[in-house]
Amino acid sequence: MQTISQQDWQKIPEQAQKEVYDFFLFLKQRYSEMEPEEDTLAFSNHSANLIENWKSEAEDDIWK
Repeated sequence: MQTISQQDWQKIPEQAQKEVYDFFLFLKQRYSEMEPEEDTLAFSNHSANLIENWKSEAEDDIWK
């Protein structure tokens, strides 16, 4: 198993850390045997916090 050192983790911007966490929740939901409703709710709640970022033109420019 690979790990991310605290030093490396702190080098990336906070927004990137949130994106990594969001992706972690997605993978957890996909591969876990927990009740789907619990994981979906956790993923949805976290994702809802990012909706304003996703709707911004700056975010669109990043993906061009």
